[in-house]
Amino acid sequence: MSNKTLSILIVSTSDVLGGASRTAYRLHCGMKRHGVQSKMFVKNKISQDDTVIALSDFLPHQRWYTIIKWLGNKIMNKIQHYHWNKYPNKEHVFMSDLRSTSIHEAFLKIEFNILHLHWINLRFLNLKMLKNVNKPIVWTLHDCWPFTGVCHYFYECDRYTIGCGNCPLLHSQNNGDLSHFVWEKKKEYYLGLNLHIVAPSRWLGEAAVRSSLFREFPVSVIPNPIDSELFSPGDRVNACNMLELDDCKTYVLYCAMNAVNDKNKGFKQLVDAVGWYSDNYNNDDFVLLVLGSDKPEIDFNIPIDVQYLGMINEDVKMVSAYRSASVIVVPSLSENLSNVIMESLSCGTPVVAFDIGGNSDMIDHKENGYLAEALSAEDLASGIYWCLHTEKKKISQLARKKVEENFTMKIVSQQYIDLYKSLIK
Repeated sequence: MSNKTLSILIVSTSDVLGGASRTAYRLHCGMKRHGVQSKMFVKNKISQDDTVIALSDFLPHQRWYTIIKWLGNKIMNKIQHYHWNKYPNKEHVFMSDLRSTSIHEAFLKIEFNILHLHWINLRFLNLKMLKNVNKPIVWTLHDCWPFTGVCHYFYECDRYTIGCGNCPLLHSQNNGDLSHFVWEKKKEYYLGLNLHIVAPSRWLGEAAVRSSLFREFPVSVIPNPIDSELFSPGDRVNACNMLELDDCKTYVLYCAMNAVNDKNKGFKQLVDAVGWYSDNYNNDDFVLLVLGSDKPEIDFNIPIDVQYLGMINEDVKMVSAYRSASVIVVPSLSENLSNVIMESLSCGTPVVAFDIGGNSDMIDHKENGYLAEALSAEDLASGIYWCLHTEKKKISQLARKKVEENFTMKIVSQQYIDLYKSLIK
């Protein structure tokens, strides 16, 4: 079977907004480079790519439809708020129910022979509609929500292996709580699907196999791709100039969406680590760069200089941030296969992260970065020190080599093409 006979529809909430969406778009571009007919279907289109199809293209534009849609959303929101309000003590972490948007039979109007799902939350894809897709479905997991009830990361909980309920994030003591209700619906919607699961990390693949929703489906581990020609080592002085940074200073970069407020991103652990570093390595002088947040109103009493770079969505500026920094810190409490880690390594910049999730798929401890003991601010600080005081040229070369041998668009795209072909024989 030639690549030209493959016709893939990649589905994602957005095309380039957020790490999961950028990963899906990179794969879409990789498919096209390999001669595969690939289209992308999204709720929120940001790029100008003609092969990316927006949901709005399928929605009526009449005023009556807008009014009906508005009323429907108001009613649905009230119903869902009623369900969520039953759990006033729930944890302040991102959780999702099954709210979705009607896509007006878009799947029936777009030609494809394989449907490839990525991250489809924020009221996008209605899982119930998958029953109407009489073709192979590939689902690349970007977090745990597809096989849990309502959580996107299960942390220490293992109830996703038995059907959820008694959800610790909801602080529920009820077997039939919202997490179990959503789990039951997913079980109903997945039944009978021609579904193949792809996990970008070994950790997430093992969790999917253990899960009560996906254990009966085939699971493959294929990493996320990266454009290693764009994300590459380069001139640090020019990079600093692009971001208006002082190239005479040493920068430690922390980069995440909603960097300060999202508990899962680990900003608190980073602040604690910087404090420990300042107390124990006070002869060092570096500036902490925070990318993904403006300066917060709260004073976190960080004992070193901090510069907040706000949000950056342009890849070229992201590359400049990685090239400007001496080390990247990823203190997330849960991770699948972090784009930040992969992008940084591809630019030849070492990474310090907790030894959790898929981080060990990319970071080789004390070779191209440092894997700190999970949630240990002290060890995170030790990792920063190690990266700043290890031979820069050697560690940079090993970081780049890891990406070139495992994560390039060419390597990953071919793995997906092989999977696609195996599903439509």
